[in-house]
Formats: sequence, structure tokens, C-alpha cells
Amino acid sequence: MPKVKPLGVFASRKDNTRRIIRGRMAAAGLRSGDLEKRGVLNRRTYYSRLNDTGMLRLEEIWRMEAAGVKFSNEDLLAMFGR
Repeated sequence: MPKVKPLGVFASRKDNTRRIIRGRMAAAGLRSGDLEKRGVLNRRTYYSRLNDTGMLRLEEIWRMEAAGVKFSNEDLLAMFGR
């Protein structure tokens, strides 16, 4: 069976969350390996969270912010669907 993208509001929220995380990581000059070295997330977890952003935990966002990834209030509201 061919893989198809999910449709609807949840798909756009997940895509938006991916865009926000990747954009803020790039702005901070960090890569997945940097998060792993700092003990925030290992690479496998990072990429699995990007693959299914619904599984992203609040604690992981806090750890990313402590490592230097700065999310604005608008970013956080967009990730949680507001």
C-alpha cells in the first residue's frame, strides 16, 4: 500500500512544528549531534520526534531551550495548535 500524507488540521500542525524546530535549531547554530553531545536528546530520538511531532514532550522542549534553542511565545502557541 502506498504511503500518503495525512490530511487535515493535524498534518498542517505537525508540518508547522517541524518547520519551527528546524528553523530555531538553525538560528541557534545547533545540529542534532550538538543536542546529543549536550545530553538533551540523542539523534534517534530527535529524528523520531521530528517524524511524529505529536510525540514531542514538553520536557524535551525545555531541554532544547536550555541548550540554546530559543522558541518565541508565538512558536510555542503554534506548536500546540493555537
